[in-house]
Amino acid sequence: MWKLLALICLAPAVAVAAPTERRLHTDNVDASTFLWNDWNKFVENYHPNYLADDDPATAWVEGAASSGAGEWVRFNVTPLDGTTKVRIRIRNGYQKSKDLFKANARARGITVKLLPTKLERKFTLEDKDGWQEITLDQPKDKLRAVELSIGSVYEGSKYADLCISDMQVFATSETVDNPAFEKSKRDKLMAWRAARLAAAKLLTGKTDIPLYPAYEITAKDMSGETAGIDLAAMVKAAETDTVFAKDFKDAIAIARGASTNLDAMTRVQLAPRTAAKLVAVDGVQIPAVHDIATGEGPYLDEGAFRLPMLGTVASLFADQLRVLDIKDKLTVTKFNAAKGLCKDTLWAQRKQAKEATAPAQLQAVVLGRCAKVEGREGSWNARVLEMIVFDANGRAVLVLGDGHVEGYRWAIDQNKPMIASARSLVAINGKVVEAKKRDAVAKK
Repeated sequence: MWKLLALICLAPAVAVAAPTERRLHTDNVDASTFLWNDWNKFVENYHPNYLADDDPATAWVEGAASSGAGEWVRFNVTPLDGTTKVRIRIRNGYQKSKDLFKANARARGITVKLLPTKLERKFTLEDKDGWQEITLDQPKDKLRAVELSIGSVYEGSKYADLCISDMQVFATSETVDNPAFEKSKRDKLMAWRAARLAAAKLLTGKTDIPLYPAYEITAKDMSGETAGIDLAAMVKAAETDTVFAKDFKDAIAIARGASTNLDAMTRVQLAPRTAAKLVAVDGVQIPAVHDIATGEGPYLDEGAFRLPMLGTVASLFADQLRVLDIKDKLTVTKFNAAKGLCKDTLWAQRKQAKEATAPAQLQAVVLGRCAKVEGREGSWNARVLEMIVFDANGRAVLVLGDGHVEGYRWAIDQNKPMIASARSLVAINGKVVEAKKRDAVAKK
């Protein structure tokens, strides 16, 4: 499956240097569960990404009905070759205050696993605040994640919730260090945190964003590989997926027709009728070029479905987009072949209405976007395409990008259109994702 990445980028070979320790940052921490109750639907939930923000006032808080034993977190990093030693610093418990540290459960016995080698070691953490440090050695090999499993806990005086405030990962490797690349990962994590705070404010007030505070995600392996990761290949992947073929038949037909002759689409500009931004609520990702085109992971999030890269509410509704034809003759083929950075480039396909005086109906929009992306061996300019397909009601129902396709199922809730559920094929990761509105659960 990873051979498909060559279609979007050619990363340089990894250089060899003297073994050097460097800190590895992440913008993607997975967990078996995290706390999400009817009293903290979004504003106060405890996402595993908070493990990586170096802030003791935030924490990963597991969401199981138990004390936390058996739960796990996985700190994903960009794969680092030639790794021989991993040093981990942990702020155990909820270290926002001494009272909260005592009130909530803390990790006691843990198992640390290095991936992909699967080397494991057991440790016992002390029941104290501040940083604790553990170290693992492995034969020289790749490192792409550090997984921490909870075996036992120090019980909280008031709550059964297990908390870990922060985790830092340092690796000794022969790969040449690139501090700018690791800083870019850190910047993405902090941008996620800032966006989450902004989303929390929106979701506690009156908003027309057609999203729920959280979506429940289930993921499984795809049955077979795709023949590529471009738009045409992702149309084919949707056609061969029985659920997509049934639920999104008409939209797939539009996408198939457009993808077979992208250069026939009209160059346009979009003038959104509203400037409202979409927000990445729980179970949702708004992808950027670097999520797709680095070739070094963690690639697209298999614990989420994706919204359009344009990132606006208007991009989900045809009637909120004023589409203006322009004389620029730049085709999709020429866009892909160009070098260097660019501005957003857009194309559209319309269907003429039956009534001669009625406006043409917007069926599909293609976005071309490029950005400078950082890799372990430096940076380069990458380009990606994304297609949005609208149904007869003017709602976005299909989004196709390099290596993924998303299908949205809409419902009317309190007189507003809402994305009730979604299905996603992530060819880069080889996953099928189903998302549905997450219902509140009882407080532990």
